[in-house]
Amino acid sequence: MKTLLILRHAKTQPDAPRGDHARELIERGLRDSRTMGLYIRERLGTPDAIVSSDAARARQTAQIVAEVSGFAGDLTIEPRIYDAGVRTLLDVVRGLPDGERVAIVGHNPGFEMLAGDLSADGGPVRLPTAGLAVLEFDVSRWEDVRQGRGQLREIVTPKLLSVAESADD
Repeated sequence: MKTLLILRHAKTQPDAPRGDHARELIERGLRDSRTMGLYIRERLGTPDAIVSSDAARARQTAQIVAEVSGFAGDLTIEPRIYDAGVRTLLDVVRGLPDGERVAIVGHNPGFEMLAGDLSADGGPVRLPTAGLAVLEFDVSRWEDVRQGRGQLREIVTPKLLSVAESADD
């Protein structure tokens, strides 16, 4: 069984004075990244690998999630994730490092399309900033992942977690 954590980068600065690739997280993005890292650690377990787009905002999100989730390895930076369509993202997934639970960090619209295409129900998936889609595949190797064969277990957002936390108080 393989578990894929598809995590969209957290909230960024609205303008791109140094270009889109260089956009960085704002305070809310830093906070939301920590929230998602904590959720991953406590509810899903520390990832075996984390693969990130090379864009600054995705790398920052991945680094914070890695630290908070207890991931002790090196991040894998994958430039193909930036501005990728489903076909390229599926190639990235099929080439993921060995491990049962792997997180990929990147961008929309590709990540929403990937989550929807991999899911057995094929329905649309909405991933706001720092949104996480959790898919499980009954395969032993990442290269065996196929479209429409994953079970979408949950979609989690920082907003949903804050609502749940408020309800627990």
